[in-house]
Amino acid sequence: MEYQLISEPEGNTQKLVIDGRTVLVGIPSGVTLDATEPAVMRFAGSAAPRSVVAVGHVPNVDRFTSCHRYEPFWMTPKVGYDLRDVAIETQYVLVRQAEGGYVLLVPIVKDHVRTSLQGCGTGLELVAETGDSAVPVGEFAGLFVAAGGDPYELMAEAAARFADYIGTVRLRAEKPLPEFVGKFGWCTWDAFYGEVSPENIRAGLESFREGGIEPRYLIIDDGWLSTRTAEDGSKRLSAFEPNEKFPGGLAPTVQMAKEEFEIETMLAWHAITGYWGGVDPSFGGYGSEIQERVSSPGIYSYVQEMRWWGPAIGLVPKENIHRFFHDFHRYLRQQGVDGVKVDVQAQLELVAEGSGGRVGLMQAYREALEGSVAVHFEGRLINCMSLANEMIYNTLASNVTRSFTDFWPDKPASHGLHLFANAQNSVWFGEFIHPDWDMFQSGHSAGPFHAAGRAVSGGPVYVSDKPDGHNFEVLSKLVDAEGDVLLADLPGRPTQDCLMHDVTKEDVLLKIFSVNNSGGVIGAFNAKFDENAPDAMIAGHISPSDVAGLEGDTFAVYAHSTRELRVMAATETWPIELPQLGWEVFTISPIVAGVAPIGPPDKLNSGAAALAFGDGTFRAGVWNGEFLAYAAERPGTVLADGTAIDFEYDPETGALKFFVELGPVDILLA
Repeated sequence: MEYQLISEPEGNTQKLVIDGRTVLVGIPSGVTLDATEPAVMRFAGSAAPRSVVAVGHVPNVDRFTSCHRYEPFWMTPKVGYDLRDVAIETQYVLVRQAEGGYVLLVPIVKDHVRTSLQGCGTGLELVAETGDSAVPVGEFAGLFVAAGGDPYELMAEAAARFADYIGTVRLRAEKPLPEFVGKFGWCTWDAFYGEVSPENIRAGLESFREGGIEPRYLIIDDGWLSTRTAEDGSKRLSAFEPNEKFPGGLAPTVQMAKEEFEIETMLAWHAITGYWGGVDPSFGGYGSEIQERVSSPGIYSYVQEMRWWGPAIGLVPKENIHRFFHDFHRYLRQQGVDGVKVDVQAQLELVAEGSGGRVGLMQAYREALEGSVAVHFEGRLINCMSLANEMIYNTLASNVTRSFTDFWPDKPASHGLHLFANAQNSVWFGEFIHPDWDMFQSGHSAGPFHAAGRAVSGGPVYVSDKPDGHNFEVLSKLVDAEGDVLLADLPGRPTQDCLMHDVTKEDVLLKIFSVNNSGGVIGAFNAKFDENAPDAMIAGHISPSDVAGLEGDTFAVYAHSTRELRVMAATETWPIELPQLGWEVFTISPIVAGVAPIGPPDKLNSGAAALAFGDGTFRAGVWNGEFLAYAAERPGTVLADGTAIDFEYDPETGALKFFVELGPVDILLA
């Protein structure tokens, strides 16, 4: 791309032109382009630890979508028509211009400065912060700008350039995904909350076994650690060994889960600061110091009280954090634990005063955490409460992070927002780290809705079911008998026709797409909650063209709820209408040589079970049972691993059914 900053004829301003297209106007004259990366705008220095500077505005805005923080830990989407409405603490903006094409604006985290965007009377402002009153902002790299015709191609291309420039993050595609993500999991949080115990864990595992679907990884969430309550009410880590509910340490529980219930991977929860209130100064000789929680003005505009777990934490200083994590994780490894879920990571920005700034503090903690996890757990890490951009841009090794706030079983309005926000947050940040859409409860009234969302998310599938609180019919759509899940290949993202809409407020279906080896998958959802109109329907349609990058002219499309199979042209549409919390999942498979694999028809993301498809030949993935395919005519023979097998064929729909084990399948048309 060719970037030019051109002086504007009126006023002391400039405009930014990319490949002949004007993408920003009203830029102050002191702004320059970085000499090494012209997509980066640099801003004049400031002696203060916080600086607000004008950016200008994008001309001819049609719509925008964006993601902003509404508390330190989580992001949520905001869409609109006017960039003056961009929310405080916005961490990226994607603008669609009226003449077509997209402009991407990304605040930068580099060196000692963290930035965010917000709307103002003249368009956009950039907020630069250090988080330490002794550290001035100075001259800084503030905003990354890119433009293109396809939003998904733009994201991928821009992310690669962005990662190269800031130098503290690797792309999601460059990092391995922990192997447990391909398995079905169980987390103890919503099942027991802080009352987790060996007895409760056993009861939960026995309950799964009775239903015939068992988890292969288990997360022991909050409630196991030893803590001390300080005078100010803060609870702080007081030992690596667990509390009195776990006599003999974690080892007996880990051994029970692995030997009796075939749990393959055990993960234990802890906060990045040890516990919610940090590390007690009396513990371990790590030099923990009491540090008051203080947030930035942007966060205070949303949350006035930042003392949810007490007014201060015991913070291990940067120079000791490597030793702390290695000691902690060595103990867990010796107890048989295989990985960790590390929570409340964005809390570090609240306690950066006196440390040299929030960016450096986060980087030191992240390097120590990822280094220790690599040594002790071979990289098995779930990041959580960590959607501050300085955390995400410091994930050199880890590749899983929670991408929105919790599944809230008692908040009916939260369920549609949960899918909407996870999908939107994945659009940009999913280029850097694999989104985790959180646990859910299969027996909840919204369980099927969340299950369909997880099926197209591309991320982990795990539940927080209470013992005997399962819906095994729901779970069976996600998990096979071996505890494997059918993962989509990419993070689930909104389709282009709903990308710029707030589907929780507008009468627009949320459509989330991903891809598999054999084609695409689309989840369609009514995400709008209205307690005064619970029977309201939302109409829309899906099309093979909704799956970005999917090649082919004609497709076999299978709707999983209605069990309907259709042949569709690339731009043809399938009308649908869904009630509140209604959903449907469509597998979309290109027809090649008259054949298209669909996969196991009772699994939501069935297409993930068809691998290396082409010319009527494919390999069945993690599956042993009924398989559905489309055939333009009745096959002469169906071969499984070279042996002819029985099949059923419906000439009206082209549906071809047979039973298959893992191995190659050849469909030979007459």
